[in-house]
Amino acid sequence: MREAVKKPKDTVAFRQSLLKLLEADAPHEERLLAGLERRRGEGPVYSSLLYILTHLSFSEAEARRHWKRVVAHRERLRLALERDVGLRVALLDYFVNVNRELRNPKVIEISIYERTERSALTDGLTGLYNHAYFLTAPRREVQRSTRHRLRLSVILLDLDDFKKVNDSRGHVEGDKVLMKAAALVQESVREIDVAARYGGEEFGVIVTDTDRAGAHVVAERIRRRIDEHFRRRRMSPPVTISGGVATWPDDAAGADELLRRADEGLYRAKAAGKNCITLAAGERRRHPRLPSRHAVTLSSSGRAATARTKNVSQGGLLLNLKEPVPLGSTVSLVIRPSEGPVMGLRGEVVRVDAIGSGGYDVGVRLLTGRNRAGFALRRLSSS
Repeated sequence: MREAVKKPKDTVAFRQSLLKLLEADAPHEERLLAGLERRRGEGPVYSSLLYILTHLSFSEAEARRHWKRVVAHRERLRLALERDVGLRVALLDYFVNVNRELRNPKVIEISIYERTERSALTDGLTGLYNHAYFLTAPRREVQRSTRHRLRLSVILLDLDDFKKVNDSRGHVEGDKVLMKAAALVQESVREIDVAARYGGEEFGVIVTDTDRAGAHVVAERIRRRIDEHFRRRRMSPPVTISGGVATWPDDAAGADELLRRADEGLYRAKAAGKNCITLAAGERRRHPRLPSRHAVTLSSSGRAATARTKNVSQGGLLLNLKEPVPLGSTVSLVIRPSEGPVMGLRGEVVRVDAIGSGGYDVGVRLLTGRNRAGFALRRLSSS
């Protein structure tokens, strides 16, 4: 579901949204003032506005004080000159002759400034955010997610065997493929997410407020749309994409590690045969894992399967099953320890990995109350 209002991720992104407001409402300054007031809850309105118009940096509180003085200065000029000079002229006169923050101001058309500002953030071919912007965004998002106790996921994607496309169809056609793939990536994510061109034929997506299961759904949607689009066009060689998903704080302690873990997932997707999405290899080991071998009946969506525990930790269980279980599904577990009574628990599937000897490793995070889950895990690890 797409958000009705795009939430700004940082000051730079918020400036971009204000640029459109400034350019659209330049002749209607009273409407502009009303629009700015409406947007105060979305981000640093006044500091962003003054930065765009004067390139001076202020805190939001400082900027708001200056803006009120500019509006009052405009009224004084109107009374003295008997005509309305407008906000921009009043602002220039205020910072040059009253406040004296500006010494050699330069007048520039907003549309030119907008193109320049946007070019510093976006990739020229695809229109997505560029590599430099994408490298800085995860740090900001980790800080925000820490403040609000939210999860954050990163998806790294790479077009499979793209060199063959360039070699057989030429670089012009290759660029067209990149542009269409980028458009499909952008269409597959929400406005609050960050989609970027990470490298030559690589894309990165920061999926905000989203856990591992949700990010896997997004990545799989992108993979499927690209596969279906180019298959309909009967592209030769075929165009597909592979991806890796990592989630903070489950898979990584910080932004750099989060990118590395997503890259590991991408590498594993390539090794698994391409045109697939792979999760980062297991959870970050925040709790010691103890070996455990107990019979389990796992039930999900009315279907039951037999399994065995492989290890247990304070974070949950790792099970071995013959068939995969959908990532993110809620499951019921009936565990039969070698000693003691049968235990019934509920959990969420947070990891599904095919293993070489056949079958699947399935990680389950327990949803039972903390005390009961802790007691159950202690029993499983000691028996």
